[in-house]
Amino acid sequence: MAKTLDERMEIVKNILFGQPGALMTKPLKAGTLKNKTIAGCCTGYSFEVDNLSYRGVWVSTLEGIKVMVDGEEIPQENMMLCLKGMKFPICDLESHTEVFWGARDCCVLSVNKVGGLCPGEHTVAIEILKRADFGHSYGEAGEGYENATEFHNPQVIRDEAVYTI
Repeated sequence: MAKTLDERMEIVKNILFGQPGALMTKPLKAGTLKNKTIAGCCTGYSFEVDNLSYRGVWVSTLEGIKVMVDGEEIPQENMMLCLKGMKFPICDLESHTEVFWGARDCCVLSVNKVGGLCPGEHTVAIEILKRADFGHSYGEAGEGYENATEFHNPQVIRDEAVYTI
Protein backbone atom coordinates (compact mmCIF):
# COMPACT_ATOMS: atom_id res chain seq x y z
CA MET A 1 0.00 0.00 0.00
CA ALA A 2 1.34 3.43 -0.92
CA LYS A 3 2.28 5.84 1.85
CA THR A 4 0.43 9.09 2.26
CA LEU A 5 2.19 12.41 1.90
CA ASP A 6 2.10 12.87 5.69
CA GLU A 7 3.68 9.43 6.24
CA ARG A 8 6.44 10.21 3.74
CA MET A 9 7.05 13.63 5.32
CA GLU A 10 7.38 11.98 8.74
CA ILE A 11 10.05 9.61 7.37
CA VAL A 12 11.96 12.55 5.89
CA LYS A 13 11.73 14.52 9.17
CA ASN A 14 13.14 11.54 11.08
CA ILE A 15 16.03 11.22 8.64
CA LEU A 16 16.84 14.93 8.67
CA PHE A 17 16.12 15.87 12.26
CA GLY A 18 15.99 12.64 14.23
CA GLN A 19 19.75 12.17 14.45
CA PRO A 20 22.86 14.30 15.00
CA GLY A 21 23.39 16.72 12.12
CA ALA A 22 25.23 15.12 9.23
CA LEU A 23 26.82 12.47 11.45
CA MET A 24 27.49 9.48 9.26
CA THR A 25 28.84 7.03 11.77
CA LYS A 26 29.75 6.56 15.38
CA PRO A 27 33.14 8.12 16.12
CA LEU A 28 34.83 5.06 17.67
CA LYS A 29 36.12 2.77 14.93
CA ALA A 30 35.68 -0.91 15.80
CA GLY A 31 38.71 -3.13 16.27
CA THR A 32 41.35 -0.37 16.28
CA LEU A 33 42.43 -0.22 19.95
CA LYS A 34 46.06 -1.28 20.30
CA ASN A 35 49.06 -0.66 22.53
CA LYS A 36 51.94 1.39 21.11
CA THR A 37 55.53 0.42 21.68
CA ILE A 38 58.82 2.19 21.10
CA ALA A 39 62.03 0.15 21.25
CA GLY A 40 60.16 -2.69 22.96
CA CYS A 41 58.64 -0.46 25.68
CA CYS A 42 54.88 0.08 25.81
CA THR A 43 54.31 3.85 25.87
CA GLY A 44 50.51 3.97 25.63
CA TYR A 45 47.71 3.02 23.30
CA SER A 46 45.75 4.35 20.36
CA PHE A 47 42.49 3.91 18.48
CA GLU A 48 40.96 5.30 15.31
CA VAL A 49 38.17 7.86 15.22
CA ASP A 50 35.82 8.10 12.24
CA ASN A 51 35.02 11.49 10.76
CA LEU A 52 32.05 13.31 12.16
CA SER A 53 30.56 14.47 8.89
CA TYR A 54 30.05 13.28 5.34
CA ARG A 55 31.92 16.35 4.11
CA GLY A 56 34.70 16.49 6.72
CA VAL A 57 35.36 19.00 9.50
CA TRP A 58 37.90 21.66 10.37
CA VAL A 59 39.98 20.54 13.35
CA SER A 60 39.45 23.98 14.91
CA THR A 61 35.72 23.24 15.29
CA LEU A 62 36.52 20.51 17.84
CA GLU A 63 36.23 22.30 21.17
CA GLY A 64 37.18 19.30 23.22
CA ILE A 65 37.55 15.54 23.33
CA LYS A 66 37.05 13.58 26.54
CA VAL A 67 38.00 9.93 26.71
CA MET A 68 37.28 7.41 29.46
CA VAL A 69 38.85 3.97 29.44
CA ASP A 70 37.43 1.42 31.87
CA GLY A 71 35.76 4.26 33.80
CA GLU A 72 38.94 6.34 34.16
CA GLU A 73 38.99 9.76 32.47
CA ILE A 74 42.18 10.36 30.49
CA PRO A 75 43.81 13.77 31.09
CA GLN A 76 43.74 15.85 27.89
CA GLU A 77 47.44 16.60 28.19
CA ASN A 78 48.08 12.86 27.68
CA MET A 79 46.25 12.71 24.32
CA MET A 80 47.18 13.64 20.75
CA LEU A 81 45.05 13.74 17.62
CA CYS A 82 47.08 12.22 14.75
CA LEU A 83 45.93 13.25 11.30
CA LYS A 84 47.68 13.47 7.91
CA GLY A 85 51.08 12.74 9.47
CA MET A 86 50.69 15.55 12.04
CA LYS A 87 50.08 15.35 15.78
CA PHE A 88 47.95 17.88 17.64
CA PRO A 89 47.53 18.18 21.41
CA ILE A 90 43.83 17.77 22.25
CA CYS A 91 43.90 20.91 24.40
CA ASP A 92 45.10 22.97 21.37
CA LEU A 93 42.76 21.88 18.56
CA GLU A 94 40.85 25.17 18.38
CA SER A 95 43.98 27.02 17.25
CA HIS A 96 44.53 24.82 14.17
CA THR A 97 42.26 26.60 11.69
CA GLU A 98 44.42 25.46 8.77
CA VAL A 99 43.80 21.71 9.19
CA PHE A 100 40.86 20.02 7.48
CA TRP A 101 39.91 16.46 8.49
CA GLY A 102 38.48 15.05 5.27
CA ALA A 103 35.66 12.53 5.29
CA ARG A 104 37.99 9.65 4.32
CA ASP A 105 41.11 10.73 6.26
CA CYS A 106 42.37 8.27 8.87
CA CYS A 107 42.45 9.88 12.31
CA VAL A 108 44.07 8.26 15.35
CA LEU A 109 43.69 9.31 18.96
CA SER A 110 46.96 8.50 20.73
CA VAL A 111 47.16 8.25 24.52
CA ASN A 112 50.42 8.34 26.47
CA LYS A 113 50.34 5.87 29.36
CA VAL A 114 53.42 4.00 30.53
CA GLY A 115 52.71 0.29 30.18
CA GLY A 116 49.65 0.81 27.97
CA LEU A 117 46.60 -1.37 28.57
CA CYS A 118 46.68 -4.93 29.86
CA PRO A 119 45.44 -7.71 27.57
CA GLY A 120 41.69 -8.27 27.70
CA GLU A 121 38.48 -6.28 27.24
CA HIS A 122 38.41 -2.51 27.67
CA THR A 123 35.45 -0.14 27.54
CA VAL A 124 36.25 3.12 25.75
CA ALA A 125 33.87 6.08 25.93
CA ILE A 126 34.38 9.29 24.00
CA GLU A 127 32.67 12.67 24.12
CA ILE A 128 33.42 15.20 21.40
CA LEU A 129 32.32 18.83 21.58
CA LYS A 130 31.99 20.12 18.03
CA ARG A 131 31.13 23.67 17.10
CA ALA A 132 29.30 24.35 13.81
CA ASP A 133 31.67 25.20 10.99
CA PHE A 134 29.00 26.95 8.97
CA GLY A 135 25.46 28.09 9.56
CA HIS A 136 23.00 30.87 9.09
CA SER A 137 23.88 34.52 9.28
CA TYR A 138 21.75 37.56 9.69
CA GLY A 139 22.89 41.04 8.74
CA GLU A 140 26.38 42.26 7.88
CA ALA A 141 29.74 40.99 9.23
CA GLY A 142 29.33 40.02 12.91
CA GLU A 143 25.90 41.61 13.18
CA GLY A 144 23.18 39.09 13.89
CA TYR A 145 25.39 36.22 15.03
CA GLU A 146 24.34 36.71 18.63
CA ASN A 147 21.18 34.75 17.73
CA ALA A 148 22.94 32.09 15.65
CA THR A 149 22.86 29.34 18.28
CA GLU A 150 24.65 26.84 16.02
CA PHE A 151 27.86 28.83 16.68
CA HIS A 152 27.37 29.27 20.44
CA ASN A 153 26.21 25.81 21.48
CA PRO A 154 28.56 23.00 20.49
CA GLN A 155 27.12 19.66 19.47
CA VAL A 156 27.92 16.86 21.92
CA ILE A 157 28.76 13.58 20.20
CA ARG A 158 29.07 10.52 22.44
CA ASP A 159 30.04 6.96 21.72
CA GLU A 160 31.09 3.90 23.70
CA ALA A 161 32.60 0.61 22.56
CA VAL A 162 34.18 -2.51 24.02
CA TYR A 163 37.54 -3.49 22.54
CA THR A 164 39.79 -6.48 23.12
CA ILE A 165 43.57 -6.23 23.08
